[in-house]
Amino acid sequence: MNKVKISIMEQLLSKQKVRGRVSLRKNHSFQGTIMIPDISGFSKFVSDTELNIGREITKELLTSIIENNILGLHLSEIEGDAALFYSQDLFSPEHIKKQYEVWLNKFRRKIKKLNMRLKTNINLSLKLIVHSGKISTYTIGEFEKLYGKTVIEAHSLLKNTIKSKTYILMTKNVFRPNRTETSNSCYFGSQLCEVDGRMEDMDYHYFDYDIEELSDILVPIKTSNGINGSLTLNI
Repeated sequence: MNKVKISIMEQLLSKQKVRGRVSLRKNHSFQGTIMIPDISGFSKFVSDTELNIGREITKELLTSIIENNILGLHLSEIEGDAALFYSQDLFSPEHIKKQYEVWLNKFRRKIKKLNMRLKTNINLSLKLIVHSGKISTYTIGEFEKLYGKTVIEAHSLLKNTIKSKTYILMTKNVFRPNRTETSNSCYFGSQLCEVDGRMEDMDYHYFDYDIEELSDILVPIKTSNGINGSLTLNI
């Protein structure tokens, strides 16, 4: 990780720490959820964009994700073009979709503003990987790190064969749909992943937002801890 990425990570983690959502408790294990919002098209963007401009665009886009965390997720770290969130809550697919829609909305609106301000054409999108299982945490200095098979599996799903650049991927641990829960934009997939030195098939469903159109969104918020609320977004 280069100095630019470290600088962005430290600034964003510092902002999140002020809000009290960085650390749960030192060195413990729990059943929880991992969410990784990841910027699609980032490698080409970095190679095609002047360093200082690219750094500021990246910082603003990642900030738009971190500041619109409606589910109260905990931020573990920034990983270049992605944010690693986790929670002890297990969320319904509907709540996950609403969180992603808020992120995608803010992300698109931020790109629109940056394009106008910088007189450029930013070709980036946003995908979300969601997995659940046993998670462990440990601390190094001020940073809290995640550890375990669930973390490895979630990261391995960032590299998949989905052609869309704008989607939510939920593993079977998170989402097992029946016929009434599927839609025309919900698809099944499987990824061969190496875990603990052996290859395993990871089954998942994904919702394609290259197809979905977002309109006014009323976002209900309710977790297993009883957090309630709503947020309306107008596009």
